[in-house]
Amino acid sequence: MGYMLLGATIGAMIGYLIPPGSFFWFVLGAASGYLARPFVDQRRY
Repeated sequence: MGYMLLGATIGAMIGYLIPPGSFFWFVLGAASGYLARPFVDQRRY
């Protein structure tokens, strides 16, 4: 959930600057955070 929230927050910030708008980037960021989670969790140092 934390990765999705972080991705959605970053996506919303990008959406204020780049078209097509904050909702698109919000959804894209949330999806990216969800998909990146297994890879980030797998790489423990």
